[in-house]
Amino acid sequence: MSIAVSAIVGPSRIHRCLLAGAGLSLFAAALAVGFLASAHFHSSTFQALLLAGAGAVLMHAGSRRPKTHRIDISGTGEVVLTVQQGLRGPAATAVTLLPGSVVWPPLMLLRLQPDDAGARVQVLPVWRDSVGPGVWRALTVALLATGRRSKHSMQRANS
Repeated sequence: MSIAVSAIVGPSRIHRCLLAGAGLSLFAAALAVGFLASAHFHSSTFQALLLAGAGAVLMHAGSRRPKTHRIDISGTGEVVLTVQQGLRGPAATAVTLLPGSVVWPPLMLLRLQPDDAGARVQVLPVWRDSVGPGVWRALTVALLATGRRSKHSMQRANS
């Protein structure tokens, strides 16, 4: 059986809703600390500003335009990540799947190290709703097989 697969990873509504929800909860905490419980906390204004700032960062992360990725896995287990970067066009990079990559039923967290010298490790969250229905299973099987072929093994969460 060949493990070759090509998957388009689009923006996930689940991920964006989780970021927005976390940002809103931090705003609510900022209001609670700043106004309702200001007598019980030391420097409550500073704490409320920090909570509101963290909420703003999460709300911004959830509202910005996400990038579309394409993951290509060859039959030999070579992984290529292509990122659509707006007007500059797609940028394809050969990457290595690192230990610590996890496959859960609703989410894959892929730790990818570009083969370029000095490039940082990238964590790519792949939610079930960000790929096509038939692609999820094929991508899961290919990534698990690729992880088993290399020196490390990917973790698969049982649930």
